[in-house]
Amino acid sequence: MTLRIETQDLQERQLQLKVEVPRERIEAAMHRAARHLSEHTRIAGFRPGKAPYELILQKLGEEAVFDEALEGLGQEVYKQALADSSLEPIAPGSLEEVVSRDPLVLRYTVPLAPEIDLGSFRDLRLDYEEAAVSDEALERVLDDLRQQQALIEPANRAGQMSDVVVVDVHGRLRDAPDSPLLDEHGISVLLAPTTDFPVPGISEQLVGLEAGAEKTIEHVFPDDYSNEALRGKPAVFDIKIQEVKSRLVPEWSDDLAKNLGEFNDLLDLRVKLRQSLLEQAVRKADSAYADMVVERVAEAAQVVFPPVLLHEELDVMLRDLDRRLRDQHLTLADYLKIEKKTEEELRTELEPRARQHLVRSLVLGKVVEAEGLKVDDAEVDAEIQRMSAPLKEQAESLRKLLDTATGRHRIHLDLLADKSVRRLSDIARGRAPEPESDATKKDEGTHA
Repeated sequence: MTLRIETQDLQERQLQLKVEVPRERIEAAMHRAARHLSEHTRIAGFRPGKAPYELILQKLGEEAVFDEALEGLGQEVYKQALADSSLEPIAPGSLEEVVSRDPLVLRYTVPLAPEIDLGSFRDLRLDYEEAAVSDEALERVLDDLRQQQALIEPANRAGQMSDVVVVDVHGRLRDAPDSPLLDEHGISVLLAPTTDFPVPGISEQLVGLEAGAEKTIEHVFPDDYSNEALRGKPAVFDIKIQEVKSRLVPEWSDDLAKNLGEFNDLLDLRVKLRQSLLEQAVRKADSAYADMVVERVAEAAQVVFPPVLLHEELDVMLRDLDRRLRDQHLTLADYLKIEKKTEEELRTELEPRARQHLVRSLVLGKVVEAEGLKVDDAEVDAEIQRMSAPLKEQAESLRKLLDTATGRHRIHLDLLADKSVRRLSDIARGRAPEPESDATKKDEGTHA
């Protein structure tokens, strides 16, 4: 049956559809709904589903039957209206209003694909600072390696810096003494300025204490603490010293270097360690540079998207938060209670981050299109192999999990995003090739 459809452009890549439904179509839907409802309603003198239509309306009310009819009819009409209008929404639409009942007019909001204008992103140039490893950085790592080879033995005295103390720790929130944060026995703590477990600055608190001594430490978790449920919360840690141990740190020698791995001597260790540190520094510099470039491109781009995409991004963030909280034996409901927030308030708080992530994703997707970037099956296979290989015994299980339609699609998207980021970095450094689509066109023109 033909629908009468009116369209109107809305803001933020949305379209309004007003659809007039033929009378006979709503009447047929009403009869189907009445029959369905009567199958679950006792009507005297009739078997389930056999009562006359008019009697069902009288028994249940026309409004109830109409609402039931609209459940299925609304979706049917929406799908047909999309097809008749040649529309391809980016996400599910919504029935906003029954404008009128006679004739039946339904108003829908349709989310359309985002519009992304990258502007002159190929003109972007940013300085790249080459990575380097200083002698001081190398010496620090060498000293850490040497410290790890220390000979540890009991010391019948008070603890000093560089000692190891064996302690029992009981931690709790000040406002929730019956809910322990930490209850560990016999854990080793290195007395050093950099030690931050169970709390930063613990070494200074324990220096001078002998075996059997007890200490209570108060601590306020910082606002950027990894466990979001504990940020800004005051806590109390009760610590008992079980044992004090001294550490005898060896001097560097060729034999010590050989004991650390496949090194010929101390010089070989220094050379290979410097190379490893340089590779790490390059990866870190590349990552920081790429983040800066993507941020610049995203800031300059014009991106318009329907609100439903932001809502979906927030849903993903909340599910991820809930998963991380469950790893810490908490739920999202627990977190909201601790923070004294509603879920809506949390969504509002997360919205800027969600918007930034969404815009970045849309921009990278547009770069893939503009630059003609592609990922083939061989690249997906190689990535599956790379991800599963380190697990050794469990490698085959992970490979089977990844080598599914869903797994391969996710890896395909991740690889495209990686290529997009690398291409933007190359553009900003002035070393990017021509877009593959343009290069292909030129090649075709040469052979015409």
